[in-house]
Amino acid sequence: MSFALPLAEYRCTCRAIDPVSLPALADPLWRSLFGLALRRLTCIEGEHASCHGCRLRFTCDYAVLLMGFNRTGGRNGITRHMRTIPTPLVFRCRIRDHPILVPQGACFSVRLVLVGTASDRLPAVVRALESAGSLGLGRRRARFTLEEVAQTGPQPPERLVVTGERTVAPGLPAQVAIPKAPRSLRFTFLSPYLLPPGTRIEEGFDGRRLVMQIVRRISAMHEPYSGQPLETDFRGLKHLAATPFFLDGDLQAEPGYSYQANRKRFLAIRGSFLMSLADCAPLWPWLYLGQWLGVGKQAGKGFGRYRLQVTEEASRG
Repeated sequence: MSFALPLAEYRCTCRAIDPVSLPALADPLWRSLFGLALRRLTCIEGEHASCHGCRLRFTCDYAVLLMGFNRTGGRNGITRHMRTIPTPLVFRCRIRDHPILVPQGACFSVRLVLVGTASDRLPAVVRALESAGSLGLGRRRARFTLEEVAQTGPQPPERLVVTGERTVAPGLPAQVAIPKAPRSLRFTFLSPYLLPPGTRIEEGFDGRRLVMQIVRRISAMHEPYSGQPLETDFRGLKHLAATPFFLDGDLQAEPGYSYQANRKRFLAIRGSFLMSLADCAPLWPWLYLGQWLGVGKQAGKGFGRYRLQVTEEASRG
């Protein structure tokens, strides 16, 4: 199939006013701070009001970018029965092996993706990041300034914001160029893939569930953020996802996983596995595009990020 779901990826360069401590996986922290700043800037009812009954819940920047309320009237396909849809803003900061401390005056960056029409809201994203700098990052509320925002892909890099310049141009979303499907690949989780607590994987990793979660996430984003209905053979994709494409892997499961002070508990999957696409080529575009969007619970907060590497390893076991 041919996707019409364009993306725009941005690198936001910041300068530390105070020493900034960043965790190994900083995406949830950034989303929390960004959400607080954006809500204070946009909410007409106050930051503690409920969004669910707000008359602007389908139009305001905070609701669209971070809440995902679904205007079901006129929707077709997978979204017509969904109360909320995946949000079009996904943080994609560099994942490290350990926390880092950014000294005062040094620069560091935060990366994010805006899906489809969400790039029209780039000015609001920039204002929220500037405001986030004055609120401060982490428990110590380390302050920073936003120095530059540059689009890094899929379009060529373009400088959008520089210190002292207040003009912000809308982003230029572009369709990700999907290469030819390989015969086999290695699927590596960059951040924990979260599943509901109580999920059983003792009898083997459920690759079918993983693939269909990727398909559903992209499908749910397609019409709301591209303006075009998605026509594809979901029954055929589900059938392909049930084929034994899982070859060999090194996966670890951590029950009861919780990030930061979050009270929710998940089953966290880490590691990598080999995957054969020799008989499952139609799944390849979904898997490839999903690298920008993540999969599983809390994907919008940076969990379920993965990387695909083409490999010639095709022997089972």
